[in-house]
Order: sequence, then structure tokens, then C-alpha cells
Amino acid sequence: MKQLIVSTLLAVVLQSCGFAQETVEKVQIPPEISKQAEKLKSLRWGMFICWSFSTFSGKEWSPGIKDVNFFSAKEMDTDQWARTAKEAEMGYILFLAKHHDGFCLWDTKTTDRKVTNAPLGKDVLAALKKSCDKYGIKLALYFSEGDWSWPGAVDGRSSGQDAEKERAQLTELLTQYGPIEFMWVDHAASTGGLSHQEFLDHCRKLQPNCLIGFNHGDQNNSYIRVAECGRPGSLANGAGAGFNKGGSKHYVIGEFTFPVQPRRPKGAMWFYSHPDNEDACMSFEELYGYYCGAAKFENIFSINIGPDYNGKLRKIDVETLRRVGQEIRDFPRPLPLSLAQGKPITASSEWQWGKDNVPGKATDGDIATRWSALLKDQSAGWLEVDLQEEQTIGSALIMEKAFPRTESFAIEIKQGNDWVKIVEGTKIGPEKRITFNPVKARFVRLNLLKTTGTPSIEEFQVYKAK
Repeated sequence: MKQLIVSTLLAVVLQSCGFAQETVEKVQIPPEISKQAEKLKSLRWGMFICWSFSTFSGKEWSPGIKDVNFFSAKEMDTDQWARTAKEAEMGYILFLAKHHDGFCLWDTKTTDRKVTNAPLGKDVLAALKKSCDKYGIKLALYFSEGDWSWPGAVDGRSSGQDAEKERAQLTELLTQYGPIEFMWVDHAASTGGLSHQEFLDHCRKLQPNCLIGFNHGDQNNSYIRVAECGRPGSLANGAGAGFNKGGSKHYVIGEFTFPVQPRRPKGAMWFYSHPDNEDACMSFEELYGYYCGAAKFENIFSINIGPDYNGKLRKIDVETLRRVGQEIRDFPRPLPLSLAQGKPITASSEWQWGKDNVPGKATDGDIATRWSALLKDQSAGWLEVDLQEEQTIGSALIMEKAFPRTESFAIEIKQGNDWVKIVEGTKIGPEKRITFNPVKARFVRLNLLKTTGTPSIEEFQVYKAK
């Protein structure tokens, strides 16, 4: 496998998360909800599938469509979706059940505006549920509460109101397709007749443990913060950020999502939309960096993928997601908490431009950041950690992923005024785990004795002896 190049762009992933500084007041959360939140956190990331009228219109929103035959797909491959999610080490698929245009991707009894009346003639959600079960993938749903096909709507602008029909659709989704892990509710076209509290009450009667999140509007009493075009972050500082305004005292988990091809030359971002975009895709390094950020803050990350006109994922998406999955298997995250995290650290020198490569980046538990020495220091360098009290240590982790330049190194402890070598080795490489005889120390040093270029270390962690 080629070495992962964790570029400065990846270091910016977490720095770019300059979240709205809002403090979420904590309240008593039901134990079953806390349990569901922990389950979701363990799923880590998932695939957001958007496949609807907008796939064929080339626009984010698709007003003015009267004939369901506009959705002209005649085939689909939900097994490919779920299999790719499995290969990418994803835990769930977030599926667009209905967009603002009111076209339903399941066999609803509430309207004729549905996929089973289109050329495909199949219940896509039912097929996806079967594929998810086959590959061990959980299911979540996107649902637009606003609906331009309901009475009083201004097509393409504001929602119509039909609370009875909205309840009926939610009932179908939450009773006919098994457990739904969470619902991502889009308020962009306003409500469909139910207030958000009425929406929550109805869904919780049907599936009490399903977490419901709204991207806009009243979010009081929501347990999950969903964020369109968001970024990793803590709940205390606005997890997800993005376009999500307002908040809830009840948040137990943060989610964020954005398209895998956010800078498309043509068409919409959230749907396939145009064959000229075949090569428009985020790099696997970027995606892996966001995955690491989500793991660090215990968020869930829903990367949006748009199937094409035939219901298949693009080749570039499949290949990119597979690479991320392999990286996750090779370097599982988050890193175990070490004695070095949060402790004072110094270095032989530090990168002269900005704060991206200071010594503390080597002990922050985030593999998307790193320490680098001064550019002129081409042949050696060191990192020294003060554990602040004497500890019995017995193992260490060193990561030199982006720029593997070390030819020889040693791990040393300070005894009096002298440094004593306890481990020595040659190349470090992407990840080196070292176990040694237990030794007591307060000061521990990674000494890069010989390098072929400027030293650069993603992680230097030390652990208690077992």
C-alpha cells in the first residue's frame, strides 16, 4: 500500500473547525438514548445516498416536475452501495427517502408520486434494507419535512401543509423498514404541517431509540445535531457547525455531512447530476482526515455519494472509499489514551512557518497533525515529553507517516542529568509499536539520531507498563 501523505490540507481539517462558540447546557438524558448515542459513535462514519429527481435534473432542487417518469432509472445496485460501505469500514447508510419535490423512494400509500410508479418500479428503500442486512450495515434516513406537492406549496420555494400525510409517511418509514438508527430531517423547505415537537413525539412513539435531528428551525429536544457542510467538533463548541443554527440542551452526539465532490464543474453537489463529473472527487487523504477528526470528537461523519442514472456508484467513489477503509483497518482509531497526551513537550526545533507543526502535535492523539523540525535541520532532531511525575512505562507508539525519513532512533529516559537509552532502532515508518522492560521515568525523549531530511513525526506516545 502506498504511503499515506497527510498533507498540510489534512492538518487544516481540524483547524478549519472554527465552530460557533456555543455552550450546550446539559440536561438529564434517558439511559436508552445515551446507549443509542454510544452505539452511533461506534459506527463512526457512513454513506449518505442521494438518488432522486435531482439526479436527472442536474440541479440541487427540482421543482416543476409533474411526471414521475422523469426519474428514468431502470436499474439499481443497492448491493454495491452496501458492499462498498462495508469495504470502507462504514457503519451505516443514510438514505434520502424523500426530497422537497415530494418524490418518495419507497412504496408509500400516501401518494402516487413514488418510485414504484416510475420506470424502475421497485421499492428502493426495501431493496436497500435487504442489502444493508446482507452486509451488516445499519440504516438511517434523510427526510424532507417540507413537500412542494402538498396543498398551499409554492413549487420550488415553500412547503405545503399536510400534517396527516406527513404522519402517515413517517409511520410507514418507521414501521416497515426495521430499526432506523437516526433521521436527518431537512427543514430547508420549511415544515410539512407538523411542528418539530409534534414530529419528535410521533417518531418517538414509533421508534423510541431513533435519534431525530433537524438541520434548521426549532431543535429543542433533539438528541442528535446534524450539520450540512459541517466539520468535526465537540458538542460544547457546536459539533458539526456548518449551516446548523440554534441548538438543543439534549444533544448527545454530533453528525456532519458534505458531498464527496464539493467542487463539481457542472450540476448539483449532492446528486450525480452530470457525466462530466466522473473524476470530481475528494482525495482519500482528505476523507481519512475527516474520519480521524470525527473519531477524535466522537462525531459521526456521513459522506454524501450520488449514484448515477443506473443506480450505481461511480468507479472513483468506490475506489476512494475502499482506500479509506484499508487505511482504517491498517491504523484503527482513535489512538488509545497515552501518558504523553496533554503533557509538556519540547523539541530540538520547530517548523518556522505558522503553528501547524509545533511539538504538541506529536502527542495530541490526532494522526492528521504532526511536529516538524526547522527546515534547515536535515539530519537529526528530538522530542522530549515531561510526564510531570514519575511513571512506570512499558511501551511506546511512533508514527512517521507523511515523511518517513528516520534512519536510526532511540527512546531515552532522563536519569539525573543524563539521558539513558532504553530502546534503539532503525527505520520507523507509518506506525511502530514498541514494548520494552518496564522502567520508571518522568522525562522521556524520542531521539532521531539520523534522518534523510527534516524530521517530521505524527505521533510519539508512551504507555504505562502492563
